[in-house]
Amino acid sequence: MPGSDQLPMFDAGDERGEPDDSSTATASEVPVDGEIAAPAAAKPRSFQASAGIQGRQFAEQCDTLLAHVGYELRGRRVLAEVGVEIDQEAVSPMGATVWFEYKGSIQGNRPGLIRTDTLKKAIANGALLRSLADPAPYVVITSHLPEAGSGAAMLQAALDLRYFADVICLYDPKATGRLSRW
Repeated sequence: MPGSDQLPMFDAGDERGEPDDSSTATASEVPVDGEIAAPAAAKPRSFQASAGIQGRQFAEQCDTLLAHVGYELRGRRVLAEVGVEIDQEAVSPMGATVWFEYKGSIQGNRPGLIRTDTLKKAIANGALLRSLADPAPYVVITSHLPEAGSGAAMLQAALDLRYFADVICLYDPKATGRLSRW
């Protein structure tokens, strides 16, 4: 900044790369006369910051898939009467409105619906949506499905209760083929 001995520093956790005003270096810490300073160690991203970035990346992949198979994307929708926010309301190539929930990640020990707390949230949303007079099909697109244990049992029970119209693994071509049924 002209006329200031303070220079903005960039926080590695800020995905936009914008200055973090809480962290500054004095002009005397900046290399002069051709000296090259060792790069400052980047702060590791917090778990929550990384999760947010990965969630947005996964949502972009889901939106791309839906557009590719012919869905018209309408964006997020809040159904205030039951307190549920839908990640994507879309119209299928056959004209049906479908509500999509995205639950996925590319990293972590328990991504997608493997985490039972994440699965329970999707199940709760599905149950609340079923209370509406005429709900659209509610489809969860995930990066990972539970294969055994309590997660698999919960998922099967929710499917049996019809809380979900379907649960689709984004990375399974056979599963994504089911998107054409609406």
